[in-house]
Amino acid sequence: MKDKLTEQEVMFCQLYVNGVQPFLGDLIESYKEAFGVHKGDKLIRQKAKELINKEEVRGYIKELSDMSSEEAAALKQFLTDNLINIIKETSTAVYRDRRGTTLSPAPLRSVAVNASKALMDMYPIKEAQVSKLNIEGNGEAGITFNVIVPDQSTNSTKNK
Repeated sequence: MKDKLTEQEVMFCQLYVNGVQPFLGDLIESYKEAFGVHKGDKLIRQKAKELINKEEVRGYIKELSDMSSEEAAALKQFLTDNLINIIKETSTAVYRDRRGTTLSPAPLRSVAVNASKALMDMYPIKEAQVSKLNIEGNGEAGITFNVIVPDQSTNSTKNK
């Protein structure tokens, strides 16, 4: 089934079945991410429903759903590696047109940002509470220390 799908359709299925929040089981969010549609398209819901009703897409979603946890972990690693490669390439790449004129990096940076967001969705990171402590010297610039304080809210709820 997978070989009959476009790259975007495969990504949609993978996000829908094996993605993390907000993609897992969310037709519209998975569609928007896979097809790069974020704002302005009022027909997203209709297009997503049409896509999921395609026989090939339903078949591949069933295949993914039947995967073992080992296969799902391998797929997650594959997606992670691809996203990291996309981020590396598009965040530093310089492209030129046929005349040698350097093209604007903005569209590429946008791709890098979207890939970074997808990676952060796969591996959410909680930001530790950060406080700054300033020590000022006599007429000198002084020193700033960043102190990272673990979030105590999760520990206090466990003890109750």
